[in-house]
Amino acid sequence: MADYGEPIFQSTLHIQKIAHQVALTSSHLIWEQASKGGPLDSPSSEPLFCHKNANAVPLKEIINATHEKDRHKPSQPSVNKSQGTKAKDTTHLYIELQCPSFMVYILSRGSKHKWKYKKLSFVCQDSHLCSQWVRNINDALDNPVFNRPKHLLVFVNPYGGKQQGPSLYKEKVAPLFEMAGIKTEVITTQRANHARDTLLEHDLHKVDGVVCVGGDGMFSELLNGLCERKLKEADLEQTQEQNPIPPDIRIGIIPAGSTDCIVYTTAGTNDPVTSALHIILGDNVGLDVCSIYSNGKFQRYSVSMLAYGYYGDILLDSEKNRWMGPKRYHVAGAKKFLGNKAYHGEVTFRLSSDSDSNPRDKKKCLNECNTCCLAGSRAVDKHSKMNDESDGVHKFKGKFMAICSFTMSCVCALTPAGASPYCHLGDGTTDLMLVQECSRFKFLKHLMRVADRTADQFDFDFIKIYRVKEFSFRPFPEHEEEQKEDTASGGIKHSKLPSSRMKTSVWNCDGEVIAHPSLQVRVHCQLVKLFGRGIEEMESKHMCTCCCSLGELPPDTP
Repeated sequence: MADYGEPIFQSTLHIQKIAHQVALTSSHLIWEQASKGGPLDSPSSEPLFCHKNANAVPLKEIINATHEKDRHKPSQPSVNKSQGTKAKDTTHLYIELQCPSFMVYILSRGSKHKWKYKKLSFVCQDSHLCSQWVRNINDALDNPVFNRPKHLLVFVNPYGGKQQGPSLYKEKVAPLFEMAGIKTEVITTQRANHARDTLLEHDLHKVDGVVCVGGDGMFSELLNGLCERKLKEADLEQTQEQNPIPPDIRIGIIPAGSTDCIVYTTAGTNDPVTSALHIILGDNVGLDVCSIYSNGKFQRYSVSMLAYGYYGDILLDSEKNRWMGPKRYHVAGAKKFLGNKAYHGEVTFRLSSDSDSNPRDKKKCLNECNTCCLAGSRAVDKHSKMNDESDGVHKFKGKFMAICSFTMSCVCALTPAGASPYCHLGDGTTDLMLVQECSRFKFLKHLMRVADRTADQFDFDFIKIYRVKEFSFRPFPEHEEEQKEDTASGGIKHSKLPSSRMKTSVWNCDGEVIAHPSLQVRVHCQLVKLFGRGIEEMESKHMCTCCCSLGELPPDTP
């Protein structure tokens, strides 16, 4: 029998007209059907919850408890004596309609990692007992071990994605926060970097978390704002020698963007209700963060993808057609694919020291990932500077179609398995992919495999993939010989002269453009905390026992 701990509070209550023994412990809400014939207000003489049919739901899966308000209270239940109504049926009807009750809102898992909630109604003998239950359950949920937010600062982007952020928040998310008793301060952003600039000056002492209603770019604003704020408070500047200071506040995302890569990767779905419930329940997962420099000068922080060449060109071109919405990425992608550009450069990187971890080891990063747990618990400095004397430093010079760094697997609708499927959220590394110059046909095969959940997009001779701690890139000129014509000399052709022309791309950093081609990148292990649990491997394993034993309860998710 499972050990749920000693009861904090217990009594006999009715669930769907049937008497149950109900107990609250420090970790679970438990109930089982009471012995037949026993009085309503007295517990059974048998040991409590010793049977295999006892139901239990962890407190971490309970949203809250509240009095049930909409119950009819007729003066007397109607009894039709001609039909021979039994006395016990009358008692049950009286309990159903007359006695006070309270609702417990419980997490319910659906398909494809979507979360909803269901209501479970408990009927009490009197209003005093009902109030005791509501108070005791909510007090138990206030335990610091659950670390649930009480006050959130919410930024709503009215322009991102399909411009549905404000209505999505108002209709689907705000009611959930209100139900959970979370106070919110909502700011609708008016311009780029509005959220970032606000976080640098806003009073955050009473805030338990900051939430963005938007896409990956909006999350990037919150990340950069919080990290810059910590350095500002310490009177420091971000340099390659200075490690960032971890923010002491968690970040949440309500997806309302074009790709929602970060939400897909950390929750398995871009459903806004699911994301809201992740925030309400207060769990958090550590995310690796890359600090990015150009010629030694700090540029910004990144958590998902940093890409040069093909993907940088796509972003730059798509920015000119934002009016098209998400379709602009498809149009820009087709144009840049037909262009088939490659760029000269040199990549220098330091490999991860963990020989058991590599980008193709088929070990997915899931809820309570062992790799990330071990990395987060290490006390050693994971950010030593790159130097040429290290055995793990490598250089790669050539002509590249794309250079991509994935700090998470980057799952989205276009890459259902992820751009790097076995990348981890918090192991202190990034997966560095080098795509060397190749034909359009070969590159197309790679792109098609990226969209295939079962294919290996790295299995080509022109692609190299490494798990690294840090890396740098510098472009170098493409030497060409051009014939010069001196028009001032009557069109006389002179001999061929060497010339240098620098052909460069831009970097796509979490959906934002970095125009400097020369970059240095360092990974910082689990620098920020995101509201969430990570993707759960087996959804059926986590199904609530109350829903299975008492039948399907009506969903109450907005």
